[in-house]
Amino acid sequence: MRAHLLTAVASAFLCSLTAGVAQTTAPEWREGVAKPFRAVILSASLREMITSISVAEGDRIKEGQVIVNLQSGKEKVAVERLQLMLEKAEFDYNAARRLFEQNVSSKDEALAKELEVKRIKADLKIAEADVAEREIRSPLNGVVVHRLHEVGEAVNEAEAIMQVMEVDRLLLLFHLEATMLSVLKLGQEIEVNFPELSPPVQGRAKVHFIDPEVDARSGLFRVRLLFENQEGQARPGMKVRAKFSPQ
Repeated sequence: MRAHLLTAVASAFLCSLTAGVAQTTAPEWREGVAKPFRAVILSASLREMITSISVAEGDRIKEGQVIVNLQSGKEKVAVERLQLMLEKAEFDYNAARRLFEQNVSSKDEALAKELEVKRIKADLKIAEADVAEREIRSPLNGVVVHRLHEVGEAVNEAEAIMQVMEVDRLLLLFHLEATMLSVLKLGQEIEVNFPELSPPVQGRAKVHFIDPEVDARSGLFRVRLLFENQEGQARPGMKVRAKFSPQ
C-alpha cells in the first residue's frame, strides 16, 4: 500500500514538473504594432510655385515617378537654347577638325572649337539639373498619405508638400523582456496575425532588427519583424500578435 502511495506521489510530481517545463518553453503570443517600412515627407529644395500635382491621397505611386512639378518655364527655355548652341558648336568643331586633318587650318583652331563644345555641354548639364530640381519624384513604391499643398500655391525651401509611405512591407514593432535576447536571431521566422481584421490575417514575418540596448527602467528591448504585405490587407497602426518562444 505504501509502495503504491509513493508511486502515485512520484507520478504526480513528474507530471507537475513536465507541465512546468512545458509552460516555460511554450511559445507565447505578444502584442505589438505595425509600422510602415518607410514613410517620407517630400519637399522642395527651393522657393517656387507649384504648377501641377499628378496624384491624390490614396493613389499608388512608383519609385522615380514625377508627382509634383514646380514652375520651370525659364529653365526649360535655357535647356532648349543650349541644345541649339551645342548642335552649332559640334558642327563647327567637326568642320574645324576636318580642315585640320586636310592641313587647311591649324590644330589650335580645332582645339578651340572642341573646348567650346565641352563648355556648352557643362552649361547644358547645369540647366538640365535646374529643370530636374523642379520635378519632385517619389523615392519609393507606395501610397500617397497626405497632400499638403495645391496647384498655384508657393512653397518655401524644405517646406513639406506631400507624405508618401511604403506599405507593401511592414515593420512590426514589439517590446520584449531581456530574457528573450538569447532566443532571437536576425532572419528568424515568427508566426504573426492581425486580430483587428476579419477574418484575422495570418502569416510569417522575419526578425529584421534586434535592439542591442535594453531599457534600464522597463527591462525591455525593441524587436522589429519584417512582414511582406503585398496584398495590402494589413495597415500601419494596426495591432499585431507574434508567437515568440521564451527561453
